[in-house]
Amino acid sequence: MENFLQMKGITKQFNDNVVLNAIDFCADAGQVHALIGENGAGKSTLMKVLAGLYKPDEGEILIGGEQVFISNPKQSQELGIAMIYQEIRLFQDLDIAENVFIRREPIKKWNRLIDWDRAYSETRKYLSDFGLNINVRTPVKSLSSGQQKFVEIIKALSQNAKIIIMDEPTAALTEQEIQTLFKVIRDLKKRGVAIIYISHRIEEIIQIADQVTVIRDGESVQTCNVDEMELNDIVKVMAGKELEDRFPKLKVKLGTEVLRLEDVSYYGRIRNINLDVKRGEIIGLTGLSGSGRRTLAKVLFGINEPYEGKIVLKGKTYTSITPHMAKKNGLCYMTGVNSEEGLLTDSSIGENITLTNLERVSSFGFLSAEKERGLTQDLIERLEIESSESENVSNLSGGKQKKVIFAKWLFAGAKVLIIDEPTAGIDISSKIDIYNMMNELVLSGASIIMISSDLSEIMGMSDRIAVMYNGEIRKMFQREEATQEQILYYASGGK
Repeated sequence: MENFLQMKGITKQFNDNVVLNAIDFCADAGQVHALIGENGAGKSTLMKVLAGLYKPDEGEILIGGEQVFISNPKQSQELGIAMIYQEIRLFQDLDIAENVFIRREPIKKWNRLIDWDRAYSETRKYLSDFGLNINVRTPVKSLSSGQQKFVEIIKALSQNAKIIIMDEPTAALTEQEIQTLFKVIRDLKKRGVAIIYISHRIEEIIQIADQVTVIRDGESVQTCNVDEMELNDIVKVMAGKELEDRFPKLKVKLGTEVLRLEDVSYYGRIRNINLDVKRGEIIGLTGLSGSGRRTLAKVLFGINEPYEGKIVLKGKTYTSITPHMAKKNGLCYMTGVNSEEGLLTDSSIGENITLTNLERVSSFGFLSAEKERGLTQDLIERLEIESSESENVSNLSGGKQKKVIFAKWLFAGAKVLIIDEPTAGIDISSKIDIYNMMNELVLSGASIIMISSDLSEIMGMSDRIAVMYNGEIRKMFQREEATQEQILYYASGGK
């Protein structure tokens, strides 16, 4: 149905800041309508109005030609609207089925008790549709980030929603999982579901979307069919300017070895890992979900221990390591998709930055607010975070939060950085800022291990690419040798 959903003149203001300015947006049944724009453009705010989290100051919403009033998430859900948020919103200690049916558990007619057999049976069917061989009674906290994202999607599907909003759905997914998601989306289109797809990955939008609307500075600037625009045109409209090379990798002369792993294993989850990293080098570490990438990162940083084998850091051999020892030797782990893992969201930018090296802002054992202000403001300006050090990090866009995580480890003097999904969920301009930061780091003599599910990013920014499968490094490529097909071949178990 054409214009199944219509949002007309939607305006939303927070204090004196106009976030949405009289936006018009429509979505058709049985189509994927992509919503794109830079961080802070207003995309998620517009969708949170539709999901009932925010009430618009002006404007109206029509579904199927009839005006509806949405003042809370429950009303939105009753109207057949489901939103899958960028952040994982699951109860980690509950199992998969309990999360899928929470607050709407099926009830037996004869005794009014919860029909768990039906809940587990229906969840099992959804998991099968996704090709996920996982026990429905598995606690969510035992799942990978990608698997948890699928549980979120299953939860929305189980509501028989007619409008599904997906906010950065592939941020934590591997290439294989993305293709599985796209298959599900195509099935939903056949059922007449309207899908609103928010993403910064333009290649995905060209692959899966029918229409695209670009939002810039709280206003809708263009809507068109996807097949009417080239990738570079979309990027230009979104940013409002021409952008330079999307992967501005610099050729850096590599120095001496700074890190070496010799036959490192951890409880069968990673096995016999041998890897060396040179000064000024970017190693891309990729693989499918469950390949062991993040386990390896946590072993290196001392979160997962004890391990077997040796870690040689700055010429010194360690048979055991802790986060404190790693940090002391200039090794840091910048966590990935959920910024909550890497930031104190109730604290200021300055407090987050200095947390990694309180000695630098202390005098005689006491914190110096003056020192903290001066040192953090310098980093804020260098990284173009465009906020004061007293600003709460929860008020920042995803791209700026990522920069704060960079800043806190620069403040600690990190020289070997393990960066997990450096640009997941942030806009193209911010991605280029992150890549340029990585360039500056390696030019200054730092080394980077970049964990990423984005193969374009892996191929665009790495000097060498390590492909993991089932806890092992299955293949090591020089940058110029690798293709996406070859990477996926080894990531899927090829020999």
